[in-house]
Amino acid sequence: MTDTARLQSYLRSVAHAAAAGEKLPTVRQLMRDFSLSQQNVERALKILKDEGLVAAHVGRGTFFTGGSAGEPATSGRNRAEEGAQRSVMLLKRSSNNLRGRIVVEELQRLLNGAGHVTLEVGYSDSEHAKQVLQTLPRFDACIVQNSFDTMPIDMIAALKRKADTIVVDGAWLVGTDVDAVGFEWGQSVETAVRRLAAAGHDRIQFVTTSSFFLANEMGLHRWRLLREQSAFAQVLQPETRIVKLPPKDYEEVVVAAIRTAHAAASGARRPAVIVWGVEDGAKFRSLLAAGGLDIPSDLSVVLLGRTDLEPESGTFFHMIGYRAADQVKGVYDRLIERWREPNAPYGLRLLPMTERLGESLRDQEPIR
Repeated sequence: MTDTARLQSYLRSVAHAAAAGEKLPTVRQLMRDFSLSQQNVERALKILKDEGLVAAHVGRGTFFTGGSAGEPATSGRNRAEEGAQRSVMLLKRSSNNLRGRIVVEELQRLLNGAGHVTLEVGYSDSEHAKQVLQTLPRFDACIVQNSFDTMPIDMIAALKRKADTIVVDGAWLVGTDVDAVGFEWGQSVETAVRRLAAAGHDRIQFVTTSSFFLANEMGLHRWRLLREQSAFAQVLQPETRIVKLPPKDYEEVVVAAIRTAHAAASGARRPAVIVWGVEDGAKFRSLLAAGGLDIPSDLSVVLLGRTDLEPESGTFFHMIGYRAADQVKGVYDRLIERWREPNAPYGLRLLPMTERLGESLRDQEPIR
């Protein structure tokens, strides 16, 4: 399917679900979103005008008519039950990370391969998201990639006006007719602690972000509970929280924090650190070496992240977390299930933890 045909298919699919009077995105926005010339976008719009699906009003814009003559508009839910082609908006932060890009691209591949049409929409913050949503028609579903930021109630309300089904890519507090698929870092934190303790490490540090989001808070909660246990009270240190999220200079700030803590732990015979959020394992290892830390001779390191992304491990670090491939499958399956069972309970589905062995642990021993 050519890009022009994909635009026509997308607009035709959305047109049958849109209410009469809903405004189409501007020609400039469609040019950007579908990487098309103005001539090709206008050609696609003319075809829909000829079919009676849209109408242009000089000075006001182009609007959906609510369905073609002889074919009344149907809701996204009814069309899903009929097995018709569906439209899916992929709403994501403009500055997303490697994991985010991979998940969005794979979801597009799966949805397009199943005959559905997708539109990727970027936003910078919740206010910008609400502004962008106002320019868009209705969709059968919206997948929101919002792992690190809060979604205010008014943003959720704006989303619900634009989609029958909403699935959040990431662990999320639910309860407002929204599904979420994600991961909590508590199990990974405890697995890393027990693995390092079993190898005899007598001082273990935990470095993560200070930004609030559910998955990370669950990891911090588990860390604090472990620190209260007598077996770990003298081993686990107060967590170090970085005021940044990946990918902006995160590795540099983390290394600086590790060096400071390592210098203060001169009495420790076997120090170790657990780090969340590193995207570039090779860069992180290089920065540690430049800071005078030989891994694992001076310091054992466990990274919390995606175990199937080579750049995160740098083919060197021991990784504990989840697979990005499992995230893609989880979000896709949840969406399809929601279409099949629209009245099923909403909730949060957690992904299974996985582990990838690496060379960054000193005297590695099995967990007992």
